[in-house]
Amino acid sequence: MKLTENQLQQLARQLSHPEGETGLEVAEMMNFTNGNLINKVIDSLQIKEGDAVLEIGPGNGAHVSSITKTPDTLYYGADISETMIHQAQKLNASQVNASFILTNGDTLPFETEFFKKAFTVNTIYFWKDPQAYAAEIARVMQPRGTLSIGFIPKSTMIKIPFAKYGFTMYEAADVEKLLKDTGFKILDTIEDTEQVLSNNVEYIDREITIVTAVLK
Repeated sequence: MKLTENQLQQLARQLSHPEGETGLEVAEMMNFTNGNLINKVIDSLQIKEGDAVLEIGPGNGAHVSSITKTPDTLYYGADISETMIHQAQKLNASQVNASFILTNGDTLPFETEFFKKAFTVNTIYFWKDPQAYAAEIARVMQPRGTLSIGFIPKSTMIKIPFAKYGFTMYEAADVEKLLKDTGFKILDTIEDTEQVLSNNVEYIDREITIVTAVLK
């Protein structure tokens, strides 16, 4: 089914800031389409028992239990959507070492050098000031802490109809430069292709990129 331009704009808005019942539905869709990428990003961090882990943009947090398997691993999800925070808290009520915090998208309400690991999947397109926000992430990370960013590269994004509404597009080199300019050293960049279900209910190939870096 082909979406109208108004429907595309509404979908783009919900992807950047899920709200209400529609936002809950979009979050479920994101779990399905982004599940493989989320798992690969989490794997790239090599999370160890005792790590304090930050996720920016956890959505409804359906994947969090894979991180909080041991009680000494602390997980914090920071999201700009009140709808997503409430849903994530509901879905993870049994995860005593998981917390979800409403944030403004500009600053992070955590102590300096608090986190050993940090990650985000498909949020970088919406960072209002990418350099400033990357610096804020660096501020709350420990020296030698690891950050992993998963996203869909520009080469694919330009083919997605809703991405023309409010998405800043990146290639791997753009994200690498952003992190280097913020004091990170690039550890690894993975560029891969996966199959996802399209709006037309058919499987299509989609490029994915994961940039993993360590804070100097």
